[in-house]
Formats: sequence, C-alpha cells, structure tokens
Amino acid sequence: MKNLLLLALILGISLHVFAGKGEFQTGKLLNVDSDERLVEGTTIRRAIYQVQLGDIIYFARGERLRRRSGDPGHGLVIGDSVQVAIDEENLLLKRPDGKEIKAKIIKRTRAQDYQ
Repeated sequence: MKNLLLLALILGISLHVFAGKGEFQTGKLLNVDSDERLVEGTTIRRAIYQVQLGDIIYFARGERLRRRSGDPGHGLVIGDSVQVAIDEENLLLKRPDGKEIKAKIIKRTRAQDYQ
C-alpha cells in the first residue's frame, strides 16, 4: 500500500512539472508598449506585449520598467516573428539572445475582432 501511494505521489509530481510549460510556437509581435499605475503613491511602469498566435491576440503585462530604462522589447522587433509559449496564465517570449520574457496574460481577443 505504501509503495502504491509513493508511486502515485511521484507520478503526480512529475506530471505537474512537465505539464506546466507549453511548447514554443511561432507568433507575430504586434506591439510593445507600456502602462503606468499608481500603487500606494508610487508610479509603476510595466511593459505590455501584444502577440498574435494563430487567430488569437494575447495582451500580456511584463516586467516592471525602471526610470530611463532601455528597450522594453529587449531587442524584439514589432512586426517580426517571435517564439511564444503559453504557461498557464503567462506568455513566454524568446528574446533574440535566447533568454525568455515572462509576462502575465491580461487579455485575449480574436484577430478578426481586433482593429
């Protein structure tokens, strides 16, 4: 009985580890923008990524942007193809240097409805 319980626990953990991250697919970077929010008297800027993957356009809020920070797109070019994966409620983008950008999905819309 203990062995069966242990096997079930190991199987559950391994499924959770391997099922979380989706496969990277080719999408199109439509825009990189930023938004500002006032949180407890402090203005916080975050990158907003718009990526089309198939017939869905994803809007995702990325990392906090520091004052006078450089390129929020980290070298990504608007209009170019980009490697994208969906990880639960996050959008993962591959930068040109191979690193990943993790951004929280805040909106999804059909491409035909987006103007």
